[in-house]
Amino acid sequence: MKKTSCFLLLVFLLAPLFVSAQAGIGTVNPDPSALLELFSKSEGLLVPRMTSEERDLIVAPAVGLLIYNTSTSNFNFFDIDWKDYSSFAKNYTSNLTGDITTTATSNEVINGMSITPLFAGKYKVTFNSYYNNAPIIRGPFTSEQGRIDLQTAYNNLHSLTATITNHLSVIGGGETLIPGVYTIAGATSTVGTINFDGGGNPDALFVIRIGAAFSTAASTKMVLLNGAKASNIFWVIEGAASIEASTILKGTVITHGGAISMAAGGDLEGRLFAIVGAVSFSSGTAIIPSGDSGIDLGVLSTFIFFSGTGAISNADTSVITGDVGTNGGAITGFGSPNVFNGSILYPGGTITTSSPNNTNALGTFGIYQNGILIPSSNKILTSNANSANLSLQAISTILPNQAIDVRWNTDSEKIVMGNRTLTLIKLQ
Repeated sequence: MKKTSCFLLLVFLLAPLFVSAQAGIGTVNPDPSALLELFSKSEGLLVPRMTSEERDLIVAPAVGLLIYNTSTSNFNFFDIDWKDYSSFAKNYTSNLTGDITTTATSNEVINGMSITPLFAGKYKVTFNSYYNNAPIIRGPFTSEQGRIDLQTAYNNLHSLTATITNHLSVIGGGETLIPGVYTIAGATSTVGTINFDGGGNPDALFVIRIGAAFSTAASTKMVLLNGAKASNIFWVIEGAASIEASTILKGTVITHGGAISMAAGGDLEGRLFAIVGAVSFSSGTAIIPSGDSGIDLGVLSTFIFFSGTGAISNADTSVITGDVGTNGGAITGFGSPNVFNGSILYPGGTITTSSPNNTNALGTFGIYQNGILIPSSNKILTSNANSANLSLQAISTILPNQAIDVRWNTDSEKIVMGNRTLTLIKLQ
C-alpha cells in the first residue's frame, strides 16, 4: 500500500510535465521557454555546497553540473573540466573623466576609484591618470589692489643693494650683463644686442635701475643665456620709457614717473607697468614670462600691462597673452582683429585671476586592499604646474567583500588629477 501511494504521488507531480512540458513552483504560469520555473520573493534556490576536494570526488560529472565551491566562494560548473563561474566576470573597470583636487595631507580615496569584485581570487590591478599642481587663484581683487602691489614691487626693487654702479648710460652693442643690481643715474638707452648671462643659475636676478628716462634703439635685441629668465629681469625707470620699433624686449619694465610706449613690430617677453602714466602698445607680440619671478608682484603676476593712473591701449593688430588693467584710465584696442588671451581689469572693477603653480610639491599615490597598502604599489612623485602621467600596478589575492581602491595625498600644494581609470583583471 505504501509503495502504491508513493507511485501515485510521483505521477501527480510529474503529470503537468507530460501535459504541458512545463512546470512551476510558486507560479501557475511558468514561462513557455522553461521546463521548470521557480518563483519566490522570500526564498532562493540552494545548490549543493562543497569544498574543492569534495567536488573533485564526483564521479563522471555531467556537462553543466553546478555546485557552489566553499573553498573559493564561487560557483563552479563542469564543461570538460571544472570551471569558475567568475570566468565570465574577470574584468572590472572604473573610468571617470574631469578634474578633481585634493589638499589632504593624509591618504584619502580618489573619487570613484574603488572596486569590490564579485569573486575572490588573484587579480592584476592597474591605475592610470595624470596630475599636476592646481593653478593659483587670486581674487576677486580690485584695481586699487593692483596699484598697491605695483607700488610695493617698486619699493622692494629700490631697496635692493646696488652691486654695479659704474655702468655707462648706453647698454648693448653685443654687451653681456651678469646678474646683479645696476644703477645708472641719468637717461639711458640701448643699442644692438644685449646678452643676459645667468651663469647656469635659473634664479639669477637682473635689476637695472635708471634715474631718468629710458629708450631703446630700433631693432634692439635682448638675448637670454645660460639659464637667464625674462621673469627675473627688471627695468626700474624714474622717467618715461620709449621702446622703439622691432625691439625684442626681455623683462618687466616699471616706470615711476612717466608713460611707457612700445612701437610697431615689437616682441615682448615681460610686462609693462606704469605707476603714473599711460601704457601703449603697437602691433607686435607680447607674452608674460614663464616661471616664477624673483620679485613678488602680488596680484599683478598674471598681468602684462597695468597702470596705476593712466590709460592702457593697443594701437594695431597684435597677439597679447596676459591680463591688462588700470586703476584710472581708459582701456582700448583689445578686441578683434587682435588676438588677446587674458582678462581686463577696469578702474574700480574686480577680477579673479589664475596662474600656473610651479612650486615643487610631493604627491603620494598607492593601491589599497581592504584599507591596507599593497606592498610596492605606491609612488611618491614631484608635482608642479606641468601635467605628468601616473601609472600604478599590483598583483594581489582578493578575498570575498574586499575593496580595492586608490588613495592620494599631498605634502603642501593642492594637486589636480585628470581622467582616471582603475582596472582589475582576474588571473585565477
